[in-house]
Amino acid sequence: FNYTMASIRIGRARALGAFLRCRSITVSRFCRGSETHGGDDIHKVERLVCDFSVTTNALGPVPSALAAVQDLLHPLDRTQQTQQTQQSWMAQEVMTSPAVEHYPQRKDQELEGLVANFLRGAQGEEAKKQLIFGNGASELIDLLARAAPQGKYCLNPSTEVQYREYQRACGNAGREETSNPQEASIICLVNPNNPTGDFLERQEMQAWISANAAPGSWVLVDESMLFWAGPDFQERGVSAEFVDSMVKKHINIFLVQSWTKIFACTGLRIGTVLCPTQEKRDFLLSLQVPWSVTAFARAYLRAAIQDRRYLERTWEETPAWRSHMVTRLKRLHPSWQFHGKPWLSWIWIDTGSAEVAKDVYRAALDCGCPVRHAASGYDKPSIVRLAVRRPYDFSVLYQALLRRESNSAAFSQTTFGTSADVKPEVISGVRLVHIDDLHPHEEVLTDRADKLKNYVRDLPVKILPAIIIDSQYDVVIDGHHRLELFKAAGLTIVPAVSVNYEHPDILVNPPGLRPEVCKEQVIGTAVKGKTMEPKTTQHMVRSRGGALLPIIV
Repeated sequence: FNYTMASIRIGRARALGAFLRCRSITVSRFCRGSETHGGDDIHKVERLVCDFSVTTNALGPVPSALAAVQDLLHPLDRTQQTQQTQQSWMAQEVMTSPAVEHYPQRKDQELEGLVANFLRGAQGEEAKKQLIFGNGASELIDLLARAAPQGKYCLNPSTEVQYREYQRACGNAGREETSNPQEASIICLVNPNNPTGDFLERQEMQAWISANAAPGSWVLVDESMLFWAGPDFQERGVSAEFVDSMVKKHINIFLVQSWTKIFACTGLRIGTVLCPTQEKRDFLLSLQVPWSVTAFARAYLRAAIQDRRYLERTWEETPAWRSHMVTRLKRLHPSWQFHGKPWLSWIWIDTGSAEVAKDVYRAALDCGCPVRHAASGYDKPSIVRLAVRRPYDFSVLYQALLRRESNSAAFSQTTFGTSADVKPEVISGVRLVHIDDLHPHEEVLTDRADKLKNYVRDLPVKILPAIIIDSQYDVVIDGHHRLELFKAAGLTIVPAVSVNYEHPDILVNPPGLRPEVCKEQVIGTAVKGKTMEPKTTQHMVRSRGGALLPIIV
């Protein structure tokens, strides 16, 4: 029951997000000066498997925050609400939902306090007076570009490209760009830098601002992606003390935060700016359109920012999942260059070729896992950006990249031999694997490997039983000698039969033979990088008729 309700909530949130994204896409196609965005690519696939084109949290929306949004639509007791709904439609034809039909409060003291404490900790009470909320960071970036002192703008000159929303906003405000920050009245810095992944620690960033910002200028520091740095993120961004010291030098620093990435709520839109003083906050408020943040976005952020377990999982899972992706992509493409801090929610990859990057982009679209091609928006045709996603989702994209690299349609079109009459749930499927991703659990007999090599050399058509692997850990169950043969032949990508190793119809050895060797031992040994002696196991599979057969069938 709980799973069903969660699915309903997620479904409604996704539907709302899809509607809002469709609206923004319509604007971006026809309005001059709008930004090209990776999020548009999900509408180019026939069936979306997983979106790798936007740098949102791989954990997806915050469950407690989704529940908070859902509660806004159902403020009454369920029984009373059902009765009221029936009566209103049948008799008066009047529906009520306060969060939908009423304007939200102009000031949300509770949310302001929560965000201020999240950003500044013990200094939260003062920060609360300096916060302004907006309809995503984009609205606030546009507001800052219009409100800053007249003059030129400067992007971070130490990085090759940064988030283009700042360039767009300053251009639309009629500003001219300069590469010299001391000539600029507004300096735009993104740290960590999206998309390249460059990052300056606190002392480096503050030293750069001190050396380059001129008196009277505004410095915008976008720290939206800093939340992924870990529980000490507050200590790594620009400090409150430094902001205060710069105010005394007539240099105003505005810290920008987007909450839609860290809490995976791009469909709801909410961002903040921590202004250098309350006076500057009030000035921005005087220029901002009223009610730009919906009650639903506020409720979502209010719950999400208090969900400590979600953040702890983010700090734990993101680096691990990113490492998983980078390791496999490096094996597949050793010449590619991978950029960005290990804790970031995306990977900036230079393939070295515009044609390769374009081909990767197309392969990703074809498998329902769109990625960001940096030719669009960033003018970097040889680069692709991949959001970090859980290994299960990445496996789909990885299969597409393996298939692309194999340069053979045969893998996807050929039937891989025959299988015994076993229960369907025993076999997970046939897929391509990179040899370096496999974990052997046994050593090989050298003389047997040589004999196999000589045997295959004389075959006019090379036909061999496929390697059999465990579906969860890619442990080789059967085919260690064939694996050595493939390695010797210089192959890196091979097809394999993936089996659900925990199924009771798969036996490690025939009954009575080495009963002390169990599946847990096979898996545990292999994933630790160790191996058993040759022929320690003789895996068997039970047919639907009950017969035990060698698993090679």
